Amino acid sequence: MTAVFGWLAVLVSIPVWGYFAYRAWGMFAFIRSGGPTLLQRFDHLGKRLWRVVVEVFGHTHFKGRPFVNAAHWAVMVGFLFGILVWFEAYIQTFAPSRGWPLLSHWSVYHFIEEVLGIATVVGISFLIGVRLKYGHTERGSRFYNSQAGPARIVEAVVFLEGLGMLLVKASKIAAFGHGSPWADFLSIQLAKLLPASPALVSFFALFKLLTGLIFIFLISRHFTWGVMWHRFMAFFNIFFQRNVSGDKALGSLPTPDLEEDIAPGSWKMLLDTTSCTECGRCQDLCPAWNTEKPLSPKKFVMDMRDAAVENYNPHEGVNVLALANAIDDAVLWSCTNCGACVDQCPTDIEHIDHIADLRRFKVLAESDFPSELTGLFKNIETKGNPWGRNNSERRAWIDEARADGIEVPVIGEDATDFSDMEYLFWVGCAGAYDEQGRKTTRAVVDLLHTAGVKFGVLSTGETCTGDPARRAGNEFLFQMMAQQNVETLNNAFEGVPEGQRKIITTCPHCFNTLRNEYPDFDGHFDVFHHTQLLNRLVREGLLKPIPRTPENRKPITYHDPCFLGRHNKVFDPPRELLEATGVELREMDRNRDEAFCCGAGGARMFMEEKLGTRINEFRAEQAIATGAEEIATGCPFCNVMFTGGVKALSDAPSPNVSDVALMLRSSIADADGTLPQPRPKAFLGTPTRLRAPEKPAAPASPASPVSPASPASPASSAATTADPAAPTETTASAPTTKAAAPAAPAPAAPPAPAAPAAPAAPNAPQAPSAPTAPPAPAVPAAPAAPVPPATPAAPAPAAPAPTPPAPPAASGATPPPAAPSAPSTPAPAAPKASTPPAPAAPKTPTPAPPSAPAAPGATSLPKAPTPPAAPQLSAETPQPPTPPAPPVPPAPPATD
Repeated sequence: MTAVFGWLAVLVSIPVWGYFAYRAWGMFAFIRSGGPTLLQRFDHLGKRLWRVVVEVFGHTHFKGRPFVNAAHWAVMVGFLFGILVWFEAYIQTFAPSRGWPLLSHWSVYHFIEEVLGIATVVGISFLIGVRLKYGHTERGSRFYNSQAGPARIVEAVVFLEGLGMLLVKASKIAAFGHGSPWADFLSIQLAKLLPASPALVSFFALFKLLTGLIFIFLISRHFTWGVMWHRFMAFFNIFFQRNVSGDKALGSLPTPDLEEDIAPGSWKMLLDTTSCTECGRCQDLCPAWNTEKPLSPKKFVMDMRDAAVENYNPHEGVNVLALANAIDDAVLWSCTNCGACVDQCPTDIEHIDHIADLRRFKVLAESDFPSELTGLFKNIETKGNPWGRNNSERRAWIDEARADGIEVPVIGEDATDFSDMEYLFWVGCAGAYDEQGRKTTRAVVDLLHTAGVKFGVLSTGETCTGDPARRAGNEFLFQMMAQQNVETLNNAFEGVPEGQRKIITTCPHCFNTLRNEYPDFDGHFDVFHHTQLLNRLVREGLLKPIPRTPENRKPITYHDPCFLGRHNKVFDPPRELLEATGVELREMDRNRDEAFCCGAGGARMFMEEKLGTRINEFRAEQAIATGAEEIATGCPFCNVMFTGGVKALSDAPSPNVSDVALMLRSSIADADGTLPQPRPKAFLGTPTRLRAPEKPAAPASPASPVSPASPASPASSAATTADPAAPTETTASAPTTKAAAPAAPAPAAPPAPAAPAAPAAPNAPQAPSAPTAPPAPAVPAAPAAPVPPATPAAPAPAAPAPTPPAPPAASGATPPPAAPSAPSTPAPAAPKASTPPAPAAPKTPTPAPPSAPAAPGATSLPKAPTPPAAPQLSAETPQPPTPPAPPVPPAPPATD
């Protein structure tokens, strides 16, 4: 009889396993037919494999519902281990007393089998109960939209597999004994209820095999049964997730090459759709779904999967046009990009990226988008802000602040560069144009001024970061704005090394874009939200809130902006600031990474909300339910949405909505609103500005062109004092001018390299040579001649320098004006100096290099000297190290 069971199992298994192999290959071909992804998915293979182990066995991406998570973990591990036990059944159908060699005689193996068998039965029973409790017919259930039939089949199969593990063990003990009191603690008890029959062992083994084969056949038959396929595909989806670190696909959107195909339907999207477990965790926290909108993240993924399978041809792949039109517009444009779905998904599906792909295709390829976005796109493109306001209005708040005695340095006006600043305050569109946004901006500036922070603003140099355009699908406009802003910021930070390009902003959308998306456009900055910096100032005692007395402690609730909290994990600084003011903080039920969106993200701030309940009112109701007298936010968009939501919900006095910065300011100011005396301006951390990176090299190579760096050494210290507008090397030159005079005396000295320092010469200060300029024409033949020409370039600055040059002139008696340079070491020095200047004055033609000798001191010199004179000089000076004299010319660096 046992042989019959065994051969029956084999005969049924062969076609089922063959069909499964065929369909598994079909699934692979289906996913492979997708287009390329915008990100690297095959890097750091070892780390990616480790992430699979951590997330699968650690269940690290299962949030909330601890009992459900524990039950799922037990079922998952039981299922995986059950595969080993399941294949053992093939042996037991033929030989009931046998099992895996070695393992079947190991008590630990039997103990693990016993525990996981029990855990599987108990765990799946609990999950079945949860599904029955919440049902799948009510919109409020997370199982709404899920496929109930496949789910029930899977649950039944898992339950029977777990039960089969226990029954095979129990029947085997009943028939042959050898049960272990500790390893088979439950099976021994069940064995007492069963007859001692080897055939019964084979029957239970066959029963276990058949239930598994039914599962394999069904999963092979239906590509769209995600609740089954996720048991295989989730491993791959976790492996190919966007971030090797395991961080969710939040923050930035991948940057596409607009010259390439922008059609949706990448292979990662197809893999995502086949990995969906239909658990409904994403749907449960979706602001659109919870306010009666048609968008359900779960249904969106399922519909994409169904449309892809339906429009898939093994020879042509997936029909992209059919796929793009498979999602209704009302669904596509309801998304706020809040990231709750991505954050909650246990299998790392990237919902926002796929929605962005579809929106991008609709806007750029089909010009199909909500009418409200037409004005948004036009305003951003022509006016540089979403509201179409004039750019000149960006400085209105600056004028008001200055009228009140608050210093607001504007880079490019009050300061030529960033050398004496530590932070650049990116005000943003809302911070400059919105009434409440301007109040927040002013509060932040007041606090920075009071704390003595060195900061500056761009004023009218700012323009929209492009975030609304990108989130609305207009990638072309976004990239245009991004490139423009990155160029502006890089110019403002010229001479400041990466790691010290610090930006603060009050808008989480600007914060996210500057921090996470601009690096794709060579914009590498350290970006801080204003609550982060203000919290630091309070902790370091630079701002001291006045503690409230117990009777004045009013209840306040804080709303986590999606792009600050969930997307960038900034949760504590705003709360710590509020607590520092002495208020009573009351949390809403949904807070931190489970916070409910205000409804402004994903460009929804600029679109009408016509379906269902308004999201801002839904969230405002949650805030009011806390009994708070004031609602704190850290985002100008959230501020606008909450203000509207609160007013719409109540006629009675409603909670005030305010930014955290305003609350902090009021706690620091006195009863009249007057702030404490500002502290002296100082850096919070001592920055190192790379003004003359080559300076140390200069001494090393006396005659080499690199020598210019040597003069730069002084520049480092002068950097802060020297004209900020000058390039880094320029600033360095200033000091070189002083050093130049001494250098002249040692013409023979190899310091010639020092002369190259002239590069730094950009400090026109040395222009002193300029006076020489007039004589230069006459002296051209002399080596000094080249120097004079350069001087003319910067005659104005020359005025001050005349005095310094005079001393050198003395030494070089010949041509007093140019004496410093030419007289010291006439033409001889020219040869070597020429080489150094060449780099410094690329502007000059080949002849210039030879004349450069005179120019070693000043880059411009090579350029200035007349060609004829240059040749002669080169001949005369081929070898002398006159460089010392050149140092003086450096001043003429009128490198125009």
